[in-house]
Amino acid sequence: MKILMNEKGYSLILTMLIFLLFTVLSVSVLTVALSGVKRNQTSEDYVQARELANKGIEHITNQIQSDLKNELGEEGITRSEFITKLNTILNRYKDVINSVHNTGATGEYRVYIRNIENVIENGEENPLKKKITFLSRGFVDGKEKTVISEVEIGAQSVLETLHYALGANKLCKTPNTCIPGEGNMFLHGGVSITGDMKVDGNLIITNRGYAYLSGEKWIASVYPSILPTQGKANANLLLGGNIFTFNHTPPYEQHITTSNFGSSYTKLTDRIDDAFYNRQAPVIVKRQPIRDDIQIPAQKSVFYYKHNSPGVTIIKANNRIISNQNRPNDKVYASHDECFFIWCNEKYDGDYTFTGNNLFKSFATAGSLTIRNSDNQFKQTTFKEGAYIEKNLTIGNGSNSYNPNNYDKIRVDGPIFVNGDLTIKGADAEFNSIMYVMGDVTIEYSRINGLGQNGSLIIFANGNINIRNNSVNQDEPSNIKGFFYSEQALEMFGVGSNIRIEGGISARRIVLNAIRGRASNQNFSGAQKITNNDYFEGAQNQIGKPSRLQIIYDPEIINTYADIKSREPVIKNLDPPKFINRDIE
Repeated sequence: MKILMNEKGYSLILTMLIFLLFTVLSVSVLTVALSGVKRNQTSEDYVQARELANKGIEHITNQIQSDLKNELGEEGITRSEFITKLNTILNRYKDVINSVHNTGATGEYRVYIRNIENVIENGEENPLKKKITFLSRGFVDGKEKTVISEVEIGAQSVLETLHYALGANKLCKTPNTCIPGEGNMFLHGGVSITGDMKVDGNLIITNRGYAYLSGEKWIASVYPSILPTQGKANANLLLGGNIFTFNHTPPYEQHITTSNFGSSYTKLTDRIDDAFYNRQAPVIVKRQPIRDDIQIPAQKSVFYYKHNSPGVTIIKANNRIISNQNRPNDKVYASHDECFFIWCNEKYDGDYTFTGNNLFKSFATAGSLTIRNSDNQFKQTTFKEGAYIEKNLTIGNGSNSYNPNNYDKIRVDGPIFVNGDLTIKGADAEFNSIMYVMGDVTIEYSRINGLGQNGSLIIFANGNINIRNNSVNQDEPSNIKGFFYSEQALEMFGVGSNIRIEGGISARRIVLNAIRGRASNQNFSGAQKITNNDYFEGAQNQIGKPSRLQIIYDPEIINTYADIKSREPVIKNLDPPKFINRDIE
């Protein structure tokens, strides 16, 4: 009986121990679970606090952009006014006492400007931009996260496209707005490039140059060459697509407008050395394309004014010729009289001609303008704050000669907007000018150099750019110092022509055709005959000879662009905010 009672006692004790053990385990599990829930909630609070801090950065950035746009208005403001407004607006949000504050359902954020710094571009301060350090704090249920972000805000940054010797750009956002072959670059034959290239699409290369000589002709040559600029080990190729080569003779127009390169093309992206002269290839850099928002039509309002606008001085042009005007402080508009017997009416839309030296604060015409000079000495036209040409601008005497001694000696200084076409023909010209052209650009039978130490000709064209008929069949090239940007396709030939561009070119599709060595309308030793009147250096003899189409990047083009832009009378557009760095504390 005692044994039975002891067994019952032991059973009771064992049951109680097991119950106690499970109770402890249950409490431990519950404690761990509750602790996990608490940690998860705390972690979620920190995530939400960080998101709120980031929203604070977006809020204050958008607010500053909105404030600046309101100050610009529809007509824009001067550079000095913009600099003052920029500093005033930024100081409005500087330091913690000026924090932007917002409270929502999940929490709140407070954000302010902690620091304002100058922006240095190409070694010089850009007073139209500032680097801002924002500090933003997000708060959720007593938890806090801090985000520190550096952002550049302002106007007139240097365009991406100006950093390359060649740039083929993809600008279309939907297929129906693309041009055929958008973003592609075609290098046919012995083109010579010094500097970096940017190709948003595909790069297509061959060792033959194309020319239409009594029919389509593919002329045996060498592969294109690319060399780095001074101080660099290699040239860079920023490539969005692939590299292809071919050795068949495709129909030319079909070839340069295609975007589908099938079995008749060989993909060489992984063995790029095979596609370049002397197997000296650039270094490929893969990245997403960066699109410059140049907005050529929007530049019109910067320069445009009417004959009856406030402060305008009318100059009446006898025989529609304006000569030797010195008006550095005048906003000038051209006019002329149209007479019938004794009745005369003042008109503003004539075809006007400049001769001699002319200096204006600004100039505008509802007609066309031709700049000429019959003197043996250079004559200069200067627009301190720019010029507006409603119709066409022509520079030069229109000569078809390959001899620069037969060209007009002309200098042009200042920014210009041309609402029609631009033609430079028969001009031995020196430029320090940015030209915005709504129509087409033609440069032929001319020699173009920079005006002064760093001058250049920079053209942004809404239409096509044609550079042709310069030093045809000549051993010495026509030198052209400038940068040429087209919103359409750009095509150049260095087969019969001989061209050397110091600057760069950029377009939505680029096609370059060239050979190396000599070209002639008569046979010569080592020539390959294409037609009875067209002879070119044989392919083997082209090795080591200079290219008839040279593109040499000029790094000073960036400074020239900034200098000339600074002379435009008003600021009308803001750059998008540029986010440089973001840290989370």
